[in-house]
Amino acid sequence: MVHARSVENEFRFNSGRLSLDLAATVRRRASVPKDVLAVSGACGRWLRAAGLFADYPKLSSESEAQLLELREAIWRLVKGSMEGNLPDGAVAVVNDAARYPLGTPQLNSVSGTVSVISEDPFATTLSIIARDAIELVTGPLRHRVKACDQPDCAMLFVDTSPTGQRRWCSMQRCGSRAKAHTFKRRHELSPGQ
Repeated sequence: MVHARSVENEFRFNSGRLSLDLAATVRRRASVPKDVLAVSGACGRWLRAAGLFADYPKLSSESEAQLLELREAIWRLVKGSMEGNLPDGAVAVVNDAARYPLGTPQLNSVSGTVSVISEDPFATTLSIIARDAIELVTGPLRHRVKACDQPDCAMLFVDTSPTGQRRWCSMQRCGSRAKAHTFKRRHELSPGQ
């Protein structure tokens, strides 16, 4: 059993988009990358933590490979979009995943809850994530996608701040590290204080 607190610390969901949250499962891409989905069972835990499954799905190694392939394609697609081009290979992977039909929502009259019915819940999940990436790179927020300013991070996020001046993926993580580094440098440069 995975405890909620450990999952909370295991994954980050602060990019502003589901597809970018998946891409963020490789941390510190700009320095020493750490793949948080490489741990046994992590792909299923991420899907549950992202709200895409009600329970922790048990994934085959093939399904895990498909999720990781989609993750890397999304990273290349969004980075390419930021640079003004859409890489053919990434587009092909994302389009292929997006092709699967979405599930059918069904309302429970007793509980008032909604469940989604699909012949292949995992393929539906990949389609949801891929469609989010397509909407992101073609929609109005495409010009608001940024990479974190922390030199070793480079996590992609959507800057929804009113001024469009957000610099870090997270103020609690990278922003606070950057400010601490600036403070330390300032004090090193002025030793007489």
